[in-house]
Amino acid sequence: MPSENAAKRLPPDALDAFLDGILAELREPTDPVALNEIRAAFRKRVPFNLRSYAAAALILRAAGLSRSPGRLSPRDSLVAGAGPAPAPKGKKPVDKPSRQQAREAKAKSEVKPKEGDRTGLPPRPRFTGEGVTLFFSMGKRQRLYPRILIDLIIDVGGIEAASIGEVRAFDNYSFADIDPQKSEAVIAALDGYEFRSRKLSVGPAKKRDGQAIAE
Repeated sequence: MPSENAAKRLPPDALDAFLDGILAELREPTDPVALNEIRAAFRKRVPFNLRSYAAAALILRAAGLSRSPGRLSPRDSLVAGAGPAPAPKGKKPVDKPSRQQAREAKAKSEVKPKEGDRTGLPPRPRFTGEGVTLFFSMGKRQRLYPRILIDLIIDVGGIEAASIGEVRAFDNYSFADIDPQKSEAVIAALDGYEFRSRKLSVGPAKKRDGQAIAE
């Protein structure tokens, strides 16, 4: 017989539909300000290497699967496959999403963004003054995409998003414009930092004809 935990797992079709709904909300957020505030708090409190697990835990909690056994809510019963729980008086029972509904929801969603792609996400606060351009010794081939580099600068460098200007990633290196008052802190925190089992080199970018160039 399947274990109780196995019986309470989120069905794959329901998980796909849930994730599609999250992506749709990110493309057209109902409250971008609140979304950015929660995102900032999430980055501040959750370590970089645990964020995917934290997101998975949030999905389980949203589905009602993180509660203790024996205290299932109506949503718990629904997801666990035990059939709809009795609806409160005056309310209609909620039907479990069918596979057809899940497929339709998935078909309506747009193509999922690639790793590091910020297309469709709310604009981040950014530095607009005369910044210091920093050179980073990794780029797209090392999977250091602009979004990931921004998160590293914020989380490891300890500065806010509003201190980061334009970020440009190339095949094997990247550039980021930083508030001059924060650039030394970013270099101190990230130069020699181990990213994907490789040491990252960070320093002021060399310039030629006013343009930043790779070292």
